[in-house]
Amino acid sequence: MYPLVKAMKECYSDTYEMEEASFETASQKPDLGRSICWHMMGYYPKKLAAACTIHDYRSLSLGRGAWFKDRIKERLNARPDIRIIQPSIADRLHFFDRVDTYLLDVAISTAVLEYHKTDPDVFSYDFCYVGAMKAERKIEVMVDSFLRHVPQDKTLLMVGQPEPYLVERYRDQPNVRFTGPVPQRQVFDYVLDSNVTVSYFPNHAPHIFQTPTKMLEYAAIGGRILANEQAMNRFTAEKYGIKAAWGSSDDLFRSLPATTDWPTNMDTDPLPMTFERHLKESGLVERLQAIVSQIG
Repeated sequence: MYPLVKAMKECYSDTYEMEEASFETASQKPDLGRSICWHMMGYYPKKLAAACTIHDYRSLSLGRGAWFKDRIKERLNARPDIRIIQPSIADRLHFFDRVDTYLLDVAISTAVLEYHKTDPDVFSYDFCYVGAMKAERKIEVMVDSFLRHVPQDKTLLMVGQPEPYLVERYRDQPNVRFTGPVPQRQVFDYVLDSNVTVSYFPNHAPHIFQTPTKMLEYAAIGGRILANEQAMNRFTAEKYGIKAAWGSSDDLFRSLPATTDWPTNMDTDPLPMTFERHLKESGLVERLQAIVSQIG
């Protein structure tokens, strides 16, 4: 489920034997004592008997009781050997166990760089949104704005699993199209075949504390971006020099620039956005190398 896992494999599969596993499966591994277990964090009150356990907190909890879920994680999760936290949420999580902690931001896989646009003016779709469509994101606010302000001959492609209420709400709108779940390769095919990609990030917790990964991916392939005025959207764009047209969260499509005036990211450097770069800059690489040397 996590792009981070693929990115890690790209960095280390030639150096270390890597495997994805559930907590239960990992606990039965005969070589567990010679392994580093890197957890994408949920609720893990028990600690595996691994040579090193890493707890990776790259996002906050979602849904009802999110604040309570995060407090549970702080107090009841097992004590790891190393903890990773996304910088923008570091002050939202409070651990007092003196575990060595590394700040590591959300980043993209270097594999994304293979999909760089070659001709930004040839496309089958006008706008493309990729990502979650859970009710808490209120995606209908963005889609309704599109229908109010964009001519009916323009298309909005929604890539991902829509909630049933969204399919029902727009069933009579032929220019709003839902793909359903698709493999990652096909996701980028859709993005490359779209004139503008939409970085619509909710203006409420936990999203106001998290890095918009899709904006990074859109910029890395050189595309045009329409982004809503949201703190992390703005922060991310400024941090990496990402160019975008901006609209309000309540009415994103109200004032769009002409296509000829819309900036692309063809010249935006994607390398600072990659997981490999972030990992090296964090200092964690040296720590992992030391642990592996101790394991022998």
